[in-house]
Amino acid sequence: MVLTGVYAHPDDETFSGGGTYAKYAARGARMTLFCATDGDAGKTSGLGVSSREELGVLRRTELMAAAKILGFDSVEPAGYPDGGLRNVDRDELIGKIVRHFRRERPQVVITFGPEGAPNAHQDHKVVSRAATAAFFLAGNASAYAEQRKEGLTVHTPSRLFYVTWPPPEENSPQPRGVPATARIDVRPFRKTELAAWGAHRSQQALQARFDEYAATDDELFALAAGVAQPAAVIEDLFGGL
Repeated sequence: MVLTGVYAHPDDETFSGGGTYAKYAARGARMTLFCATDGDAGKTSGLGVSSREELGVLRRTELMAAAKILGFDSVEPAGYPDGGLRNVDRDELIGKIVRHFRRERPQVVITFGPEGAPNAHQDHKVVSRAATAAFFLAGNASAYAEQRKEGLTVHTPSRLFYVTWPPPEENSPQPRGVPATARIDVRPFRKTELAAWGAHRSQQALQARFDEYAATDDELFALAAGVAQPAAVIEDLFGGL
């Protein structure tokens, strides 16, 4: 089993699926992570960071620490500007994710949905679209054909899942996610997820948000593309593959 997460910022991997990643690591899955930015425009939680550059270095270090706790085997930070993904060369970003898929060859990919997660972050929306395009293009021999010079061959992941959450109450300003088709019980891995969250020291000012959206017994995902599920709602992202 190979599972890949594609996100915008350090801490997204823990917020959106920390328990799920820890669970699959315990099952022996190989796990890889693509992170588009270093989070250099994020919060500092009073750590006394003096510049965006310093914060970016700190958050990349935190990402590596959290990823190790969760069990990721490979982490690829792309280094794009935090908060500025809408202005980057979209074709280049997609190509980097295609390269990651062709190199790591995941069966299952997780990324944000098109609404940009519960906070509707613009960077999350950009990554959702880029990862979705890369999911289809990684198996297309005519797309990014120059990557063959690197020894990379085409690869189509089996399933693409979007991160999602329970529907908000009526009249809530929170966006609705894609309806869930997978519910992963992560109760045995809550301590691991909390330890990974603790590694993101600069983001501890977001503790209340983490408690509300991430510290849950189940983590929800929605099948966006790929091989059909064996049931309407599954408890294993690899079920039926």
